[in-house]
Parts: sequence; C-alpha cells; structure tokens
Amino acid sequence: MDKLVEKINRLIVRIAKGDTYALDELFVITGRMLLFMARKYLYNKSYAEDLVSETYLKVVKSADSFDKKQNGLNWLYKIVKNGALNHNLKERTFTEPIPENVADRDYPSEWLDTILVENAVSTLTDEEKDLIYLRFWEGYGIQEIADKLGKPLSTTHDMLKRTCKKLKQHLK
Repeated sequence: MDKLVEKINRLIVRIAKGDTYALDELFVITGRMLLFMARKYLYNKSYAEDLVSETYLKVVKSADSFDKKQNGLNWLYKIVKNGALNHNLKERTFTEPIPENVADRDYPSEWLDTILVENAVSTLTDEEKDLIYLRFWEGYGIQEIADKLGKPLSTTHDMLKRTCKKLKQHLK
C-alpha cells in the first residue's frame, strides 16, 4: 500500500478514537482532492463544498466501522461520489447551464468536455436520465434496468439506444 494511503488509514483510525487533530490533518491532506472530485460531479462550487463538509462528518460518524486494511482514500472518494450522485438524482440536476461564450472561459479542457456532456444530459427527459444513470453510473445491465423500470427488455433496449443517439446528436 502506498504511503499516502497508509497515512490516511492511520488518520481514520485516530478519528475513530476521537482524535480531532487527526480530522484536521486528514482535511489538509485530502480536502483539495475531494473538492476536485466533487466539482467533477456537481459543477456548483457551493454544492461541492457542502458535499466535502458532509463527507468529513460521515467519516467522523463511521470511522469506527472503517477496516484499516482497505484503501482509505478510495473510501473517501466513494463517499464523495455517492453523495454527488445522490444529490444529482434527488435534484434531477446534472450541471449548471453552460455560460455564454463558454469557449472564452478559462476552464481546464477536461472540465469543458464534461460540462458539454452534462449540458447534453440536461436536455433529456427524466425517464431518459434515469436510463443513463442506471446504465452508465450504476453499471446495471439492460435486463436489470428493464426489471427496475417494469418495462420489457426490448423496449428498454430501444429506449436506451434512442437516448444515446439523442445525446450523440446534441454533442455534434
């Protein structure tokens, strides 16, 4: 295991024992990484900052159940990712609208690509968003999605195919 992960694991174990200094140190080490990840999913700085704060609260509440043999950094990332996806699903928002003259903004290129994709997703109906979410974020197979939605397999497959085609057209 890499030294950073070992240090994070030790800090989580100390947090479980009530060491508040360990929480401060964990924040210093991981705060920027977690905020960057939250921004990848939320694109709203305020929501992302709130999510990171909530993540550290969850760490304090569940640190005693953390298995120090697992990767602590992955555990933190998973908390952030799940929180962001739950927020997006609950609010049915996937991004802020693209600002005018987006090409003139000083976004890193990977953010610009992601903003464009998220904007394309925002044009979908709720049912289409659910399909995309279940298939590509949750990783469900088409049969599992059909079962969850209570639709025939062929209908679900056709809907997913049309939705992907719609996204592709929007991104051209």
